[in-house]
Amino acid sequence: INAEYMGNHRGPKMDIVYVYQRKRREFGRHPHLQDRPAEVIVDVAPDDSLREQFIERDVAETAIQITKDFSEHEVNTERFETASTGINHTEGGWPKDVDPNEVEHVMRYRKKVEKDESYVSAILHLGSVVEHSIKQNNAVDLYEDYFPSSANDLVLEPPSARTVNVYRDPNNVKRSATSVSWYPDGARKLAVAYAVLHFQGSAEGVSLNSYIWDLENPAVPE
Repeated sequence: INAEYMGNHRGPKMDIVYVYQRKRREFGRHPHLQDRPAEVIVDVAPDDSLREQFIERDVAETAIQITKDFSEHEVNTERFETASTGINHTEGGWPKDVDPNEVEHVMRYRKKVEKDESYVSAILHLGSVVEHSIKQNNAVDLYEDYFPSSANDLVLEPPSARTVNVYRDPNNVKRSATSVSWYPDGARKLAVAYAVLHFQGSAEGVSLNSYIWDLENPAVPE
């Protein structure tokens, strides 16, 4: 039996081979262990220079947390100064040679302006703008009570219903009414279609007929 060992070093490769021989009849025997005195294989003396480099670490405390770190930052934007002003306009926009208190001066100046071609185009342009503003201001209030007095005149009665006639299927196997159509002239007759509403519940011999009923004769269909 040959046992081969190859060492892997940074230097040149070196092969170590150790060959030992043993008889086949000695294979399979239990090992015989014996006590023997201790044997020192390697004795490494301490190095005093390394001992001087040893530093004993003091007790240190460290705080940790699992939450995320957040930061807050505040800035001031540039200020936008605003001011509220008002004006009371009673009469203005007249030329210097026109006195608004004189009716003749005002009428003469209006006739002169109305003859100008730009006046008509300006009025047509401003008409659509004014119409849009008027429609916005004329919105109807849905919650306003426009006729408060008419509500007191109404007499509310509870709804009721009563059975006048019953139009049943005249066949032995009773069916449910699925469609009703009224006669268009005077509503004196009605056509009724019947069917079995149970899924796959129709038996053999069930009638497939629909009937026309007279409202005055609920006993027999026409």
